[in-house]
Amino acid sequence: MKPSIFLDLDGPLLDVSERYHRLHSDLVLARGGQPLGREGYWLAKRDRIPETEILIRSGLAPEVAAEVAAARLREIESHDYLRLDRPWPWTIPTLTSLAGLAPLVLVTARSHPDRVAWQLEHLDLSGHFTRVVAGRGDESLQAKAHLLRTEGFTTFTGSVIVGDTEVDLASGRSLGLVTIALACGIRSPALLSAWAPDLLLEDLRQVPDGLRSLGWPPAEPS
Repeated sequence: MKPSIFLDLDGPLLDVSERYHRLHSDLVLARGGQPLGREGYWLAKRDRIPETEILIRSGLAPEVAAEVAAARLREIESHDYLRLDRPWPWTIPTLTSLAGLAPLVLVTARSHPDRVAWQLEHLDLSGHFTRVVAGRGDESLQAKAHLLRTEGFTTFTGSVIVGDTEVDLASGRSLGLVTIALACGIRSPALLSAWAPDLLLEDLRQVPDGLRSLGWPPAEPS
């Protein structure tokens, strides 16, 4: 079977910072707190500061912060907030380039596959993928590996995963994939580097050349 390129959605393909910060601001203001500025909030997320700690820094009492963190999870995939996401300017051209190298499979830990499908159609992204796999799965670092196996993927030899979190990298490693981390998303370069990906790149634009530097795609058996 031909190797695939598995791609995460939020961060590698979409700029989700407006959605994340707008929801943070709306929830904190509704509880009488003072939201962090967009840059400060995003830096905290990239440094993997727990959501409850961010909310406490925003002036909410710990018990209120816990309630708001739960509310955030309920709202983060609502259509009103998903409408704030935007593809990076280079997303579609780079997907077109990558599709010339291998089949593209989107794998996202979002909980609502129907909303993923709606957003991909809304943003003119759906036609780039041979398959879309969505579902939150378990809470382990191998969540996406479990998700792919559950969805019937059995052969991963020579394939690649491109993501922006420790879950992407740990899942990829457990499947024996080439791991590519992108620093444009929800984790800082320092945190991603600690997972020793095969490549740590700034954004999706660098992936085609990065793959070529690794001698990818692998030669097919004669």
